[in-house]
Amino acid sequence: MGFKERKAELSAALEKYANALWRAAKFVKIALIIGGAMVVAVALAFDIAKANEEISHWTITGIFGAVLVAIGSAFDAVREKDAAQALLLADKTIEELREKEQELNEREKEFNDMVADHGRFDHEVTRGLELYNSMDVMRGAIEQSLSLPNISTATMIQTCLKAACDSLLVAFDFNIKDTWTICVFIAQRDGESGKDMLRCIAHMRKIPCDISEARSWPEGVGVAGIAYSMNKEIIIPDMSSPEFGTMFDKSSNARDYDKARYISMAAVPITIGTKPRPWGVAVVTSDRENHFSAEPSYGVATAEPIRAIAAMTALGVKAAEIALVSVTKKTDLPDTSATAGGDRPAPIATK
Repeated sequence: MGFKERKAELSAALEKYANALWRAAKFVKIALIIGGAMVVAVALAFDIAKANEEISHWTITGIFGAVLVAIGSAFDAVREKDAAQALLLADKTIEELREKEQELNEREKEFNDMVADHGRFDHEVTRGLELYNSMDVMRGAIEQSLSLPNISTATMIQTCLKAACDSLLVAFDFNIKDTWTICVFIAQRDGESGKDMLRCIAHMRKIPCDISEARSWPEGVGVAGIAYSMNKEIIIPDMSSPEFGTMFDKSSNARDYDKARYISMAAVPITIGTKPRPWGVAVVTSDRENHFSAEPSYGVATAEPIRAIAAMTALGVKAAEIALVSVTKKTDLPDTSATAGGDRPAPIATK
């Protein structure tokens, strides 16, 4: 039995006891006190009349007065309200007020939650619109780049990122305190090892650095390297989690600030057409744990913009390939990997 049921049972018992006590008090006042006083008054009047051997008009007047007092006292006793009943009523009223207060508090909480959900909904709508806008801006940057002579793939992609930067940051849900990076890697064959290396050709960072200082990743090493070798999207909610401690070992490629800057990340392979191997990998990182997650989320997933970057990069590279083939046919010029649209840039020179 709950607290409310216990309280109701106790209130009912108290009310029953109070009613019995009130009835007993009425009986004592009317039957015993008032009735007894009247009997005493009448008896005394008759006793005095007997002593005087006559019933005078004063005797009759005294008896009549005693009757009037008894009637008035009885009426007052009947009219009198029981204090216990008033206390029980006050307790019920207070309990009802408490229940109303609790109901109002619940309504207020529901209203505040609704306002918060509405604000969150507006935020997610804004992020979705900015994601759409970033893709439109990148598409326009690709279109304009294709009209320029001899523009490199790296320049085209960097132009896309720079043009859509503001919209992308909103779509990624980065705030002013976050440390983040957005990188596009291209796969190139290393002449010495015979393996593909991922070289950064376009990037945006909260902490700026020259692109020549960006690390290259061998296939199968690091988040970018594993995403490339598996040709599979990888999302890391928290890099410090034990399950990711050895799987994404960066070995000699590690730097002392990695654990502070690169906590949550997502890597998406960039595939072009039906080619079996990815052209490269798009990677985004954050210093906020669980910023990226593979679990379903409310609104736009924070990993969605990096998928858009990978898709727009593939679109740009494919469009450049088609444009280059068209120009080559018209001018009968040989294909060159120095311009945008080469399937892959020239292999890395070996020492």
